[in-house]
Amino acid sequence: MFHDFLNNLPNIPLAIGFLCVAALIGAGMVQLARRYLHQQTLRADTDLIGFTYQMIGVVYAVMLAFAVFIVWDEFETTSRAVEQEANALVSLYNLARALPADASAQLKNDVRNYTRVVTADEWTQMALGRSSDASANALAQLTRFEREFNPETNRDAVLYDQAVGHIEELNSFRRLRLQASRGQVPYPMWVLLIGGGLFTVGFTAAFGAASGRLHAILTAALAAALGFTLFIIFALDTPYTGSFKITADPFQSALTMFEANP
Repeated sequence: MFHDFLNNLPNIPLAIGFLCVAALIGAGMVQLARRYLHQQTLRADTDLIGFTYQMIGVVYAVMLAFAVFIVWDEFETTSRAVEQEANALVSLYNLARALPADASAQLKNDVRNYTRVVTADEWTQMALGRSSDASANALAQLTRFEREFNPETNRDAVLYDQAVGHIEELNSFRRLRLQASRGQVPYPMWVLLIGGGLFTVGFTAAFGAASGRLHAILTAALAAALGFTLFIIFALDTPYTGSFKITADPFQSALTMFEANP
C-alpha cells in the first residue's frame, strides 16, 4: 500500500522528500555519534575508521551502480517494447486491409479494440503494478484470427503467416511491459540498498571531527546524495508512474491512425 502511494507521487516532490529525509538522517546520526561516542577516542582511531569506511564505500558504490544499471537498462528495454508493440499493431492493421472482406473487418475491429483497452484501462492498472483482465480478454479475442482464418490462396497464406508473427510479437511485448510494471529491484535488494546507505552514513558520523557543525553539514550532504541516488533507482524501477514515466502515447497515435484511416 505504501509502495503504491509513493509510486503515484510526482517525481519532484518525491525527490525533495528523499533528499530532505536523507539529509536529516545524516545530521541526526552525527548528533547521536557526538553525543554518545567519545570524540578523543574517535580522533585517535581515525586511520582505522577511515580505512574501514573506504572498504564499505567501495562495496556500497558497486551495489548502487549495479542497481542503477539494472533499472536504467530495464526502463530503456520497456520503452522500446511499448513502441514495438504499437508498431506491431499498426503493421497488423495495415496487413488486415489486404485480407478478404470478412476477415479484414474482424481483425481490424479486434486490433482497434485491443489498442483502445490498453490505452484506457491497462495503463492505469500498470501504474499500480497490476495487469488488466479486459486487455487480456481483448488480446485473446484478437488471437482468434490464428484459429478461424483459413487461407484459400497463396497470397492469403503469406498474409496469414505475417499476421500470426505480429500477434506473437504482441503477446511477447505485452508480457515484457507487464513484468516491468512490477519492478525489477526485489525487496531484499531494497533492504541492502537502504541498509547499506544507513551503514555508510553511520560510519561517516563516527569520524572524530573537530567542528561538529561542519561534520553534520558534510554528512548530511553525503546522505542527501545517496538519498537522491536511491530516488533515481526507485523512479526508474516504477516506469509507469512519476513525471518521466513511460506513457501510452504510441498506442494513442496508433489508435488515432486507425480511426482516421479505417
